[in-house]
This record gives sequence, structure tokens and C-alpha cells, in this order.
Amino acid sequence: MPKYVMLPPIDDDMRAWAGRLREALPELDVVIAEDDAAAARELIDADAAYGGVPPDVLPTVERLRLLQNPYAGPPPGYYYPALADHPVTVSNPRGIYSDHIAHHIMMFILALSRGLPYWSAAQARGRWDPAARKRGYVDLAASTVLI
Repeated sequence: MPKYVMLPPIDDDMRAWAGRLREALPELDVVIAEDDAAAARELIDADAAYGGVPPDVLPTVERLRLLQNPYAGPPPGYYYPALADHPVTVSNPRGIYSDHIAHHIMMFILALSRGLPYWSAAQARGRWDPAARKRGYVDLAASTVLI
């Protein structure tokens, strides 16, 4: 049975995710490593892992073939030289939220440029308040956006 290790830090969301993985993929041995010592023990015979493998642990892994980097932009030191030289394939979530985030940001730009928060607050109070808007409209056609 393939072994998938979730590496520290572990929180309630990670534990819930592990439970969903176990339920959806009973043929996968999903292991939660609560601390660095458990991670070192569990990685020895892991096939895949989620998180970061410490440099001192990497030489002890025997079967690791996939490492899921949880960061779109990993912290400095995540890709250390021994990891780069190791045969493990490192993947990351870069790009999976690109369209969703762009659409969400455009929604905010449009809502804020037209004063939606002011109107929403008045509506939540059950009032039609033509004076709810505190600032003028932003003409997006005449605006420049810094990205």
C-alpha cells in the first residue's frame, strides 16, 4: 500500500484533510507526522509526502518519489542542494488559483469602484439610503491600476 506522509506543522485543517483522503482513497496509507521526530521515522518508507523534508532527514528516505510543496512561493531554503539533486519529484500549487484569484480581484475592484460596501451596509440595516455612499464613484476607464 503506498504511503503518503503529511509533514509538520499539522493543524486541524490538515487532520481533516487527512481524514478525507483516507475516506476517498482507502488504498493509500495516509500518515500524519505531528512533529519532526515522527516525520523522520515516517519518511523512511514513504512513497509521497506533503510539506518540507529537512536536509538531515533526506538521506534516510528510501522510497520517496513525490514531494508536494504546499507553497506557491516556497520560503528560502526549501529547495536546498541535496533536494535538488535527489530523484524525488517536487510539485507545487503554483498557478492553480490564478483564474479564481484574478476574477475575485476584479469583482472587488468593480464593487469598490461603485461603492457596493456602502449600499450593502444600508441594505443590511433594512434601509434605502441614497446618502449611504460616502465617496464619489471611481471611473475605471480613466484609472490606472498598479499590479
